[in-house]
Amino acid sequence: MKLWTPEKNSHKGQNGKLLIIGGSKRYHGAAMLAILAARRFVDLVYFVPGEKDPYLVAAVKTIPEVIVLDSISDAPECECILYGVGLAENKLDISSPSLGKPKIIIDGDGLKQTIRFYPKACLTKSIVGQSTLNERGEVVQKVLEFPKNCIITPHEGEFKMLFGIDGTKENVEKMAKQHTITILKKGPVDIISNGKKTRENKLHNQGMTKGGTGDVLAGLVAALACKNDNFVSAFEGARLCGKAGNLCKKEFGFNFCASDLAKRISKAEKPTKR
Repeated sequence: MKLWTPEKNSHKGQNGKLLIIGGSKRYHGAAMLAILAARRFVDLVYFVPGEKDPYLVAAVKTIPEVIVLDSISDAPECECILYGVGLAENKLDISSPSLGKPKIIIDGDGLKQTIRFYPKACLTKSIVGQSTLNERGEVVQKVLEFPKNCIITPHEGEFKMLFGIDGTKENVEKMAKQHTITILKKGPVDIISNGKKTRENKLHNQGMTKGGTGDVLAGLVAALACKNDNFVSAFEGARLCGKAGNLCKKEFGFNFCASDLAKRISKAEKPTKR
């Protein structure tokens, strides 16, 4: 699949602007890894911390290419927003009109926030999962609410948390079609589907089980999505991340970490011209 290549006479900002929202007191590394993966594939990377923590901000500011903002209201319009990496239990509103109409990539802790519970009698939309009782004893129904033009990147456990079924190829395609989203279901074999097209990525090795590799993948997919189709971004992101993992294996054996992976993504494959 062909990826975006910058035009010869383009200038700063025309080849991708990405906003990353995430990180917390506990998980500052997740945001940093996503930024490290994204920074070579877009012109500008903005970051809004998921939690007001000086240590988180100080850590992220060690990456020279990132522009750290105090709040979402300070963010310019970007083509894409990555939401959820290392967010923990924090919640931020990404529906502000000032952000324009960006693509949304949801990863990690952000996936939990797509789940809503409504009184069953009030529902006028399709539902997922079983009824349950809330703290007031009311019968409520689980509803998944995804932004338009959205990519989600769940692993097997997160996929089952969301949809209540195993993340088989057939189920990933079915859920992508039902919710009109693109799903990159991570695993030993990645499954990528937008409900119309479904592909697998088998480029992996067991060194990629290290913590933080999912944050690297999310950052890469979000960066690619700034200038590419969602399905292409999800598939090529998974493939390039896998190829970078195999480059790490050649260099280190299985003794490499997520930051090693992020540094080698741009070496995994030269961009293909349209």
